[in-house]
Amino acid sequence: MVNIAFEGCCHGELDKIYRSLQKLSVPIDLLIIAGDFQAVRNARDLSCMAVPVKYQHLGDFHSYYSGQKVAPITTIFIGGNHEASNYLWELYYGGWVAPNIYYMGAGNVLNFNGVRIGGLSGIWKEGDYYKGHFERVPYTEGTKRSIYHIRQYDVVKLYQVSEPVDIMASHDWPAGIEHFGRLNDLLAKKRFLKSDIDNKALGSAPAMTLLKKIRPRYWLSAHLHVKYAAIVKHKPTEQPTSVSMDQTSRVTEYSARNTANNTPPKDGQNANGNGEENGIGTDELMPTTVQAASSLANEDEINIDIFSEREGSKSSPPNGQTLVDCRDDSRATDIRSQELSKSCGDHADAFPKTSTSPVPEPTESAPAIADENNCFDETRFLALDKCLPRREFLQVIHIPTQEHVGAHRLCYDPEWLAITKATEPYMSLNGYQPNLFTTAGEQEALKESIRQAREWVEKYVVEVGKLEIPSNFMATAPCSQSDDSSKGQFQPVEYNNTQTKEFCDLLGIQNRIWRDQS
Repeated sequence: MVNIAFEGCCHGELDKIYRSLQKLSVPIDLLIIAGDFQAVRNARDLSCMAVPVKYQHLGDFHSYYSGQKVAPITTIFIGGNHEASNYLWELYYGGWVAPNIYYMGAGNVLNFNGVRIGGLSGIWKEGDYYKGHFERVPYTEGTKRSIYHIRQYDVVKLYQVSEPVDIMASHDWPAGIEHFGRLNDLLAKKRFLKSDIDNKALGSAPAMTLLKKIRPRYWLSAHLHVKYAAIVKHKPTEQPTSVSMDQTSRVTEYSARNTANNTPPKDGQNANGNGEENGIGTDELMPTTVQAASSLANEDEINIDIFSEREGSKSSPPNGQTLVDCRDDSRATDIRSQELSKSCGDHADAFPKTSTSPVPEPTESAPAIADENNCFDETRFLALDKCLPRREFLQVIHIPTQEHVGAHRLCYDPEWLAITKATEPYMSLNGYQPNLFTTAGEQEALKESIRQAREWVEKYVVEVGKLEIPSNFMATAPCSQSDDSSKGQFQPVEYNNTQTKEFCDLLGIQNRIWRDQS
C-alpha cells in the first residue's frame, strides 16, 4: 500500500503543510499538491505571478530552492493560476524545482512505486485554448495570465493515454462534477457558485472530457477553496466519449442532473449521516481563534477571483466579501487521515452519498482519437481547501501496489514518454496552434507514430534502465537572501534549465523550450 497525501492549494505554505503531515499517525510516502504552488525563488519571480501586489509574498519555497531546507516527503505538484510561471516554463516537460519537489509540467503521467499519476496544469479559458505556448518573459499583464491557461495541445496528449491511471489531478474542477456529490452542501458553503452552476459555466470542459476518457481511480482538484467529494459511476460497457480535441473546448453544455441525495445532513451529522467528524484540515501549529463562520473575514485571503477578467468562476462573492469558510470550535481540531477506498461498499463513509448516474454527455461529438482503455468502473473526485486554520486542506489516500513501497522511486511512464515523443513536432510556440488530428487519417497516423515511439522507448529507455527520474536538480536563478519588500518590480531574464535539455536528449527530441539567446 502506498500512502499518498493530497493537499489543495498551497499558496507558498510549504512549512505548515509539511508540519501538518508530520502530525499524522500514518507514514506518508508521497505528497501531491493540486496547484497554486508558487515556486517563487526571488523577488523578481513575484513579477511573473498573476496576483495583486498585496499578495506578492515570497512564501516558503525559496528556502527549499536554496537548500536551506529539504522537503521531508517526496512532493509532486501541478500548476494553478497563481504561479511563478517563468520558472515553471523552464520545466515544461516536468522537473525538480527543488530537491525532492517535482513539478509535473504542463501535462504528464508519472509512476511512483507502481502508482500511475497524471496531471494537467493551469485552468481552462476558452479564448486561449487553441493558442500555442507563445508567452515568454518579459510578460505583459495579459500574457502573465494567459500562460497558465491550458492548451488544446496538452489535452490532446493526455487524451492518448490508454493504460489505467490511478490518480489524475487538475487545478480547476471538471465541468459538471458538482452534480455527482452533495450539491446542496457545496452551495451552503459557497453560495455564490450557484449562478455559474445554473449557467453550466463552472469548471473545465476539457478536464471532464479527460475524466470520461481516462476514467482514473481518483481525480483530485483544488482552486475553489472548499472540500467537495463526488463519485462518477462509469457504465461497465461504456465506450470512451467520442469527442475530438478539435471540439473539446466547445463542450460546455452538460445536462443539469441533480443527484437524488442532495439533502443536507441533519444537525450534528456529517455528509454521511453518521455523526462522525471527517475534518482533516486543522493544523494545531496555526491560530485557532474561534469566530462564527458567517462573520469572520480574512483580509489576507486570496479570493478565487482577484482579477477583473473572470476565470474559473464567473460569480462574485456576496457583498464583496472575501472567501472564508471557518469551522465551528465544536468540531474536531486535530488532523486525521481518512482512507479513500476503491470500494464504496467497504468504506461508504469515505465520501458523501452521490449519484450513480454516468457523466452527462457533451452536446457535440466526433470520432474519438484514442482507443478504449482498461480503466476503472468509477472515478472518485475530491477537491480540497487551502492551508488555513479550521479548513479541510489535507487528505490521505491509500493505493494498493505490487511494487516494494520502500523503494520510493519516482519514474517516467513509458506510455507517456511515447506520447510526448510522437506529438512533440506538433507543438506550436506562437499564438496559433494548427488543428490537431481532426481527420480519421490523421488520427490513425498519430496512433501509428505513438506505437513506433513506444517501441523506441522500450529499447532506448526501459531496457537500459533509464526510467527512474534522475536527481538532477540545479538552481538556475539567484535565490532570495532578503525579504520581498521590492515586490518584484522588475521581471527576470529567461533561464536555460539543464533538466529540460536532459529530458529532450533522453527522448531524442528538440529542446524548443529554451530560446537560444546567443
